[in-house]
Amino acid sequence: MNGGKRRTKFARAQLRPMGPIAPGPDRALVKRGRWLRLLILAIAAPLTAVLVHGSGPAFSYRLGQRAEREIRVRVPEFNRRNQIKTNALRQAAADSVKPILFNDPAPIRSLAARLQDLLEVIAKSSKYEDIPEALRTSWSLSRSAYDDLKEACDTPQRLEETRNRIDRAFIPLIRDGVLGPQALPISEESSSMLSIRSTEDPAGSYRSVARREVESLRIGKADEPVGKAFIASFASPETGRTLWSLIAEKLVGSPTLIYQDVLTLKARQEAQRSVKDLFDVYRRGEVLVEQGEEISEEQLLLLWMEHETALRAQTWGERVRRAGGVFLLVAAMFALMATMVHRQEPRIACQTRRVATLCALAVTTIACVRLIAQQSWDAELIPVAVAGMILAIAYKPRFALMMTFAFSILTALTLGTGIGPFLVLMGGTSAGVLTLQEVRTRTKLIKVGAITALGYFTLTWATGLWENQPSALIFSTAAWRGCWGLMAGFLLGGSLPFIENAFGIVTGISLLELGDISHPLLQELVRRAPGTYNHSVTVATIAEAAVERIGGDALLVRVGAYFHDIGKMLKPRYFIENQAGADNRHDNLSPAMSTLIIIGHVKDGVVLARQHHLPEPIIDLIEQHHGTTLVEFFYHEATRRGHDDPDAADVSESAFRYPGPKPKTKEAAVMMMTDAVESASRTLSEPTPARLENLVRDLIDKRLRDGQFDQCSLTLNEIAIIRESLIKSLIGIYHGRVKYPEQRTA
Repeated sequence: MNGGKRRTKFARAQLRPMGPIAPGPDRALVKRGRWLRLLILAIAAPLTAVLVHGSGPAFSYRLGQRAEREIRVRVPEFNRRNQIKTNALRQAAADSVKPILFNDPAPIRSLAARLQDLLEVIAKSSKYEDIPEALRTSWSLSRSAYDDLKEACDTPQRLEETRNRIDRAFIPLIRDGVLGPQALPISEESSSMLSIRSTEDPAGSYRSVARREVESLRIGKADEPVGKAFIASFASPETGRTLWSLIAEKLVGSPTLIYQDVLTLKARQEAQRSVKDLFDVYRRGEVLVEQGEEISEEQLLLLWMEHETALRAQTWGERVRRAGGVFLLVAAMFALMATMVHRQEPRIACQTRRVATLCALAVTTIACVRLIAQQSWDAELIPVAVAGMILAIAYKPRFALMMTFAFSILTALTLGTGIGPFLVLMGGTSAGVLTLQEVRTRTKLIKVGAITALGYFTLTWATGLWENQPSALIFSTAAWRGCWGLMAGFLLGGSLPFIENAFGIVTGISLLELGDISHPLLQELVRRAPGTYNHSVTVATIAEAAVERIGGDALLVRVGAYFHDIGKMLKPRYFIENQAGADNRHDNLSPAMSTLIIIGHVKDGVVLARQHHLPEPIIDLIEQHHGTTLVEFFYHEATRRGHDDPDAADVSESAFRYPGPKPKTKEAAVMMMTDAVESASRTLSEPTPARLENLVRDLIDKRLRDGQFDQCSLTLNEIAIIRESLIKSLIGIYHGRVKYPEQRTA
């Protein structure tokens, strides 16, 4: 004790935990996160290996590709279905099926019965006039015909014999029927044989009959086979001709054959199905493609069939060995990439979400390559190009190039391509990645796509000439690849909002949209806390210039500065820039309560930002722009009151510090410095350059000694550059002005 007063104990806030989580649980949480990231890698690597392996060795031939050597059959043999010969045989089988017709013999039987009746009437008559006129007319019975028939049945014996001969003469007509003039469709006009079955015998077999033997137009002629056979059935040719003349016209007008289209079609289909496929056999050693020959569609099909045969012929041991090799290659690639990420991009390696997103991107890219490669469009470079550009937007170009290299190798393994396609894929995508810096306009991605397309086009020509491919093939392939490169730019532009959400990034386009004064939060800030808004605009201008000097994201800092103090709008009158000469509300509060209100604006700002769906990088700037700095005014006030009151409790420094976290990026560190120096500069009564310089140096040195920059990777050289930029900006703001004669003050 000294003079009856207690000595204040100053705690080191930076050495104490910033929250209720103890070091033990912290380490356990870190360990769980590490194991979770390893688990994600352990799942992604085998899944990618499965996609790379596919069903076996990749089919590497393409249409129009020039064979560097003779391509021979490697398997013992394989068969290829000869479609042309098979179709020809099946068509011949279908053509061999005769048109099917049903025969209804009732009209012919009726005609035969009527003819028997006529003969009975003639046998009973004594002269021509005894025949009824109606009967003579219906049969067109002439006197000479009557005389011939009367002679053939003038006795009972001869009548019976003639009747029997009529029955025998009608048997072929009843059995085969009569084909009308338009009974068959046009498609069957060429058929010379018919397949006929009687309707009186549904279970009977079909008879094959020559068409000319049943056509009504031929039947009506006596010199045709049917007429000759009918006449020959009688002992007297004159009697046969007479009877034929009586029935010929009636036969022509009484067709009995009906075409069955459904049955005919079904029979022909069955005939086609009965013909087995014909195969051409290719045996080991036969040449499929000559050296230097361009692979045609026919040859590509043969190569694919041979490839499929080789896959089916693999033993389980061969499949397991190849799958194991692919898995080891993919696992080695994942291990190499993980090591590089851990060493060069630790901020990615220590975040589970980023690791999961990268692994998902890798698996999705190879899956898309595998899916698109089934077509012969050379479009498998689109997934790799899009993935490379996504990584260039989300992270640094160096990291994007590293991952593009890995994707290109995995694509080459998946497709089984040579060095040429790998060079095209890697080189063209790298051209787009290297030109994709900051995305501030919608056309930026289209331009990057055009540069990628140019890279694909140029490298395709280079590799094509190197591999001695024909110019037409080179131009076609280069044009297609150029189109796909340009398409990648359009796809990326359309999916940019989803990419930002998946990777937790914010592009220049989104930042420019956020930085518009019409944003609801900024509008509310202007209305409620105009002083804070003016302070934010000034901080944005100063911080942007400083970040540009060290190569940081100047646009992010500028837009983040607009929002960094939005939490003050909830209690604007407790902050001096918004009091506008009114009474200071802190005069009636204890230092501890005032401190709670002051540091509460950070938490309130984060809550408001999340409610309005601001991007995470902006929220990080809001949360980190004060770090764990000390609210010095109220801390010293509390300390002073503690000295004046011997019974007061010790003042803990940690109770007067912001909750943090400390700045984790260079942009957040610059925001902290700029916010501090801009606020402090307003307290200077005479802001001369020397005073401003001393102010900036003191404030930055104080935060440096306080360890506020320990987690943001700022170097001393960069801090010096930032300090000089801030000094220059403040001097520019508070520069002197010429006093005009009519003015009383400056």
